[in-house]
Amino acid sequence: MMQGDRHLRKIPGSRAKVPAAEAPPFDPAGWAILAYFSIFCIMYALTPNIIGALTLGWYLSLIIDVPARLLDRIRIVPFGLAVTVSALFVFALLILGIGTIIPIILEEGRRLFPVLRESFLSLSLPDILRDNPLSEELMSALQSAGTNLMQKTAEIGVGLVNSLLQRVPDISTALIVFVITAAYFAALLPVFKKNLWRFFPASGADRARRFLSEVYTDIRHFIAGQMIVALFVGVAIWLGMLLAGIPYAMFIGFLSGLTNFIPYMGIVVAAIPSLILGLGHGGIVGVLKVALVLFAVNQFEGWFLSPRIQGSRMKLNWFAIILAILVSGAIFGLMGILIAIPLVVFFKRFWVFYIQEAFSRL
Repeated sequence: MMQGDRHLRKIPGSRAKVPAAEAPPFDPAGWAILAYFSIFCIMYALTPNIIGALTLGWYLSLIIDVPARLLDRIRIVPFGLAVTVSALFVFALLILGIGTIIPIILEEGRRLFPVLRESFLSLSLPDILRDNPLSEELMSALQSAGTNLMQKTAEIGVGLVNSLLQRVPDISTALIVFVITAAYFAALLPVFKKNLWRFFPASGADRARRFLSEVYTDIRHFIAGQMIVALFVGVAIWLGMLLAGIPYAMFIGFLSGLTNFIPYMGIVVAAIPSLILGLGHGGIVGVLKVALVLFAVNQFEGWFLSPRIQGSRMKLNWFAIILAILVSGAIFGLMGILIAIPLVVFFKRFWVFYIQEAFSRL
């Protein structure tokens, strides 16, 4: 119901109006939206690979949509062709990144474990402590613990590889769905918008369209801002690692930019392999160099870049964002971490459009 029509409601199929007190306290379209969301959760619980791939494909389609709209706005190519060009570019970038990451992980894994094992075995006590039996026992315990840790880590890595090999059919199906969804969702968006009215009761279709339009716009603005921030973070960390003499600087920059789509927590994901590379190629000094670069870029991004690019557009509290990431990740897994912010935007708008409106009628 429109704000200007708070006191009167039109009866479907009639020109007469009745007092708004006879209207249901909750818009039927709101129930429909909740029903669709419940169906999504149930289908995800039943087929997590397929629904997860569809959701990630939709998310990637929003990323594809950003450069496509830019090309269309400056009128270089028609929108349909712009979507195709943007999709090919994004897919090529992902394939290049994944194709680079896997060999690096395998090579560094083979190289790092022997180095760490030798480091633990070569630990020695200072001269002043060598005659102390307690110190010698402590050193022996540390060496044994280090060796066991390396062995357990290697066993975990082998188990992870075997688990991935067993799930190759499911992963292949999910990848096919993911690619198809990401490639075609942006192109089919105008058709979906045109037929959106079919999914809601006639009395609440207009409000539902406005609700979904504002949710989609907010999410698209968030993703566009995150793309700009991620590009800066990736390039800055790449250059910083080059200056620090850390190998695979482009890989670290790509990983940092990619994980930057996870607010506040992406830096932790990117820091682990980066610090391992620093340790493997520079020891403690390498770790300090990597930590310094990551800290400097993260502070600049958090205090200056993100506030200026995202501004107050999203109006989301940082604690709410972290809580949403943790809860959504616990429910939906890796996909939930990525879509946590869109879910917060969805429920925030739903509260404004439907819950507050229902409260005002009571």
